[in-house]
Amino acid sequence: MVLATAVTIVLWASSFPATRYALASYSPLALVLLRLCSGSAVLAVCSLAAGIRLPARRDLPALLVFGFVGIGLASAALTTGLRDVSAGAGSFLVGTIPVFSALLARFWFKERLSWLGWAAIATSMAGVTLIALGESSGFRINWGAAWIVASALCQSIYYVGQKPLLRRYSALHLTAYALFAGTFLLLPFLGRLATEFRAAPWRATAAGIYLGTFPVAVAFVTWSYALSRAKVGHVTSAMYAMPAIALTIAYFWLGEVPHPLSIVGGGIALAGVATLAIWGR
Repeated sequence: MVLATAVTIVLWASSFPATRYALASYSPLALVLLRLCSGSAVLAVCSLAAGIRLPARRDLPALLVFGFVGIGLASAALTTGLRDVSAGAGSFLVGTIPVFSALLARFWFKERLSWLGWAAIATSMAGVTLIALGESSGFRINWGAAWIVASALCQSIYYVGQKPLLRRYSALHLTAYALFAGTFLLLPFLGRLATEFRAAPWRATAAGIYLGTFPVAVAFVTWSYALSRAKVGHVTSAMYAMPAIALTIAYFWLGEVPHPLSIVGGGIALAGVATLAIWGR
């Protein structure tokens, strides 16, 4: 269980510098489609081995919407944002997903949120603001940070909205359906991907294929394995290590050193997320 959790966190953390590396040769939408196609291929094999079945017709609209929002839009927004935001700062911003999920669950499913939970959310948003300022040249909006926050919101919609569907489908199959739907809806950009694929160096293409194969497909399988053998809280708490790992990989691979204000803001944002997870409800 410990090994599976560690593999998952390292793979997810590596996706931030790998995306930054591949963006030197690919546009965001072409890179997203390359990533999703690679992930879909691997996850299709895993799903077939696990005995995948076709979803019920009544669930197709929801699966298409969640696939487009939680996979397609979220991936496109994250990749676009990472053009202007360092890998480490991007990982801190994505770490706010639990904050958005708590807010959505509060208004969507009427789940309780204590006063400490609201304070934790405010703390996390203050941290996000510091990250945005740290990644900017002066006191102005960093649109890269805004894109990544939008990606976190899209992923939160997917995580919260899929809750009723998890009563009828396994997590593996539900993720596969959403990934297939997100990939299908981005196929109009296949021509752009083909053009850039021919011109890109093989290392950038390998990074794009890696993003779909490991951080998407393999990491999901190892994450599901870990969750099936330990308490959810124990496993998900390991996600707090992800920014530090992303920072380390980005430093040695890309030579990136985030602005000190971004690191401080990231620490504040994670403190808010941790408070929300432990005492916020």
